[in-house]
Order: sequence, then C-alpha cells, then structure tokens
Amino acid sequence: MSQGSKKLSLAGLIGITMAFFGTVRSVPTLASTGWTQIFYMVIAACAFALPIALMSAELSTAWPEEGGPQVWVKHALGEKWGFVTSWLLWVQMFFGMVMVASTVGVLFGYVINRPEIGNNNLFILAVILISYWGITLLNLKFDMVKVAGNLGSIIGVYIPFVALVCLGIAYFLKNGINPQGYLAGFEPKKLLPDLTNLGSLPTLTGIIFIFAGVEISSVHANNIDNPKKNYPIAVIVSVLVLVVFNLIAGLTVADAVPAGEMNLANITQPFVIMTEDLGIPPIFNNIISFMILIGVLVQLSAWVLGPSKSMIKVADEGNLPPFFQKRNANGIPINIVLVQATVISLVSLLYAVIPDVSAAFLIITITTTILYCIVYLLIAISAIKLRYTMPNIERPFRLGSKGNGLMWLVSGISILSVILTIGVSLIPPASVGENQQTGYIIYQVAATVIMVGVALFIYRHKQPSWKKTDIK
Repeated sequence: MSQGSKKLSLAGLIGITMAFFGTVRSVPTLASTGWTQIFYMVIAACAFALPIALMSAELSTAWPEEGGPQVWVKHALGEKWGFVTSWLLWVQMFFGMVMVASTVGVLFGYVINRPEIGNNNLFILAVILISYWGITLLNLKFDMVKVAGNLGSIIGVYIPFVALVCLGIAYFLKNGINPQGYLAGFEPKKLLPDLTNLGSLPTLTGIIFIFAGVEISSVHANNIDNPKKNYPIAVIVSVLVLVVFNLIAGLTVADAVPAGEMNLANITQPFVIMTEDLGIPPIFNNIISFMILIGVLVQLSAWVLGPSKSMIKVADEGNLPPFFQKRNANGIPINIVLVQATVISLVSLLYAVIPDVSAAFLIITITTTILYCIVYLLIAISAIKLRYTMPNIERPFRLGSKGNGLMWLVSGISILSVILTIGVSLIPPASVGENQQTGYIIYQVAATVIMVGVALFIYRHKQPSWKKTDIK
C-alpha cells in the first residue's frame, strides 16, 4: 500500500470483516441445537474465531505480500507446508461448494411453489451439477462477480438476513416460546451439550464453519490507522455483532420450527412458518427465496475464480505440472477451473447415496471444516515459530507488547480448539443411521488423508521443469 493511499476507518474495517460472515445458510444448523446454540456460539467465537483472527493480523502485517496463509506457513515451516496450505485452501472448496450449491435446488423449489422437490436428493444432485457447471462455463467468458458486484450480496445476503431477524422477533413477540419448537421446556442444563448424546456434538463443527475464513479480513490490518489498537477492536466488535445477530436469528428459528423437523439445507423453511403465522402473503417467500438464490449463485461465482487465481500462482512457481498453468484468452486458469468443477461433481455424488438431504448437507459441511482446521493448525504453529526464527521482523500489530506469552496463549487456545473440532467431527451425527456410522468415520478420515496426501505426493515428485521461467 502506497503512502498516499487512503486508510480504512475503524467502521470500514468492521464492515469488511462482517461481510465475510454475513450469511443465512448456517442459521438452520445453529437453530437445530436449541438452547445449546448459545454455548456453541460463544465457544466458536472465543476459542476459534478471535484467536485465529488475532494471529492472522500479526502475520499479515508482518508479511503483507499477496498469498496470505501459505506465505506465513512457508516462512515458518518451509515451502512444502506452504504448498500444503495453499492446496488445502483450494480443495476445501470442493466440499464447501457442494454444500453451498445444494441449497440452490431447495430455493428453486420455493421460487416455483414446489417446495417438496427440495427434499429429493436426486433432484438436489442434478441442480448442483447444472448450476455449478453453468456458472463455471459463464466464468470462463465473463467475470460474473464483476457483473453481479456488491448488489448480489445486498440482495442475496443482507436483506434476507435482516428480514429473518425481524420476522423472528415479531414471531416471538406474538407467540412467546413455542411448545412444539426446539426451545420448549427450558432447563438450565439445556444450555450445555448433552454428553450422553454424542451424536449431537458434530453440529458444533457446522456452527464453527460460520467463522471459517476469519483470517481473510486480516489482509486489511495494514490499511487501518494504529492497527495495534484498532484491529483488535474491529475484530472483537465484528465477531460480537455477528454472534448477537446469529443468535437472534438462530433462537427465533429454533422457536418457530417444530422440534425434529429442521431441514439444514432449507433456509426458506423458517420464513414460511413465520410468514404464515404473521399473516404475510405467501409471495413474500417466493421473493425471499429468489433473492437468497441470487446470493448463492453470486457466491458460487466468486469461488469459481477466486481460489483458482491463487492456485495458478502456485502452479507457475513449479509446484504443479504445466497442465495446470494453462490459461484461456481471458487469462483464466482454464484447466484448474475445469478440474475443480469435475471434482466438485464427484463429491456431489454423496447426494446420490445419502437420501437425507439434511444429513448430506451436514456431512459435507463437516468435511470442509476439518480441512480448514488443518490450515488453522499450520497457521497457529507458524505464528509461534516465527516469533523465534524471525523475531526482528516489524509487526505493526503484535500480540503482546513484549515477550511471547500472549502469543503462546492465543495460539495454544487455537490449537486446542481446532484439534477438538476435528475430534468432534469424527463422531457420527445423530442423522447418520447406525449401519452407516462406520462408513461416516471412514469417509471423513479418508477424505482428509487423501486431500493432504495428494499435496505431499505432488510436492515430493515435482520437477524443476514445472517452474515457469517468465513469471511476472
């Protein structure tokens, strides 16, 4: 950033940070835990989001060059683990985009007044394939994010989220605690997880996924006046506001939806229940579903090209074969984009073997979060190691004015939280049948080992000839 560039205001950084996590998709997952969601959100915010954001702020201000996590890990742990980091940030998208795209079919059903088709796993599979490949092909010719711009986020994320919170408050003021909902029969013990029902614990992983990507806003830490003071304020305020908004939405949805009937992939479900109760015309649900659908498609477009632009740099540096370095006339890494679309298509076949749409949605969300957690584990280890191997690097934002105690504390909390999250993720959710529990564990372990193993295999067998000689 040049000296004359305009600095971000504190309010501006708070707005940017919140923009990364503003979504209605995760509200049903949060709401399905009833009163326990309060405990889960506090844990997710304090033990996961805040430590990772604060570590990332120090690392991004000390090493501001483009690349983010893979640059930090490369400096600390070497080029191999830097490559693994960039690889995992790419491949987690394979699972994450299947999860996001699965909501397209559900939303489309409400747009055309055929909500029942959203429960058909084969229809959801077909829509994932059609929508993702359609967006991929469009992005090979046009930058669809530029076409949609911020308008897609406003229409598809912010307006629906605010509408859901307002409807939820209105529903609660009219009805109080619904005796048929997830909040019925409050007891203090319901605020804590039921350890006699381990199948409920993996939902914590889905809630933690709300904050996945928290490190992204750290790239702006150098762009704010007095980052040592203002960046932690921005992060803490952003996380607190998002916790409050998500809890209002989550608690009111848990109140409105009958216990045991939450569809995790169906964000329109609570809108329908609340609008019927409040006497709002049904066309509202068609409109809100269409708006959220636009937001989902815009998000898919952003992910089609975003990670691929990082991967093409990794390829050009010689970490991937020349096949992955090919660009089309518009400069888009065409083979990387096509490979990711192909793998996403294969992952989406889970919907063909898991009839329960909600169960498939949660399982894929958990896989995405596990891969993200490995990246966060590498970041935390790197943050500690760099304090000792590169202590003299200027850190405009630093955890602790002197010594390494605070860094050890924050990194330690982060390491423990991601290990706990991975451990909890391997517990089969309650939605997985007894005869499928072993298969669930094998799938999660295999998906993780394969994704990490492929990166290590590629790095070990890379050739000097892979490196481009004309990198700009």
